[in-house]
Amino acid sequence: MKTGISQPPIDTGKPHPARVYDALLGGKDNYPVDQAVAEHLPAEARTGAFQQRAFMNRATAWLAGEGVDQFLDIGTGIPTAPNLHQIAQEIVPASRVVYCDNDPIVLRHAEALLVSRPEGATDYVHADVREPGTIIEAARRTLDFGRPVALSLLGLLHFLPDDEDPYGIVRTLT
Repeated sequence: MKTGISQPPIDTGKPHPARVYDALLGGKDNYPVDQAVAEHLPAEARTGAFQQRAFMNRATAWLAGEGVDQFLDIGTGIPTAPNLHQIAQEIVPASRVVYCDNDPIVLRHAEALLVSRPEGATDYVHADVREPGTIIEAARRTLDFGRPVALSLLGLLHFLPDDEDPYGIVRTLT
């Protein structure tokens, strides 16, 4: 896995959506500040987190079953088994997956846990969705944009207010 970036600091005093999501899923890779946010969310938030994971699993399996073998997952969050690349590579072992998130703890976990099958590839881009050009340029190291690429933006776009142009970001990415 190539990151090509220095290790950014982890701010454990400020909640981060990836870690709150991990807390909602019952994970261990979060901090008290993230757990406090998760505990104050309505009960439906926990159900929604599990439903979102199940959707990602089904959608990835369906796409891989249809022959899609390249995936760009932006806002990936802390790796939670099964990960997108594990699902895709179980069906198409040569699948190539690029994960992108802006949380340094996600980067640290990705380096340790996102290990590809030998036939395939995984990479991680430490960037913010509001930097679509940076993401595309870095993802190009692993993905062939002359072929279909499945784009995952699950649990992410609702964090972008209208003045940050989420429509323009999605347009750039697609």
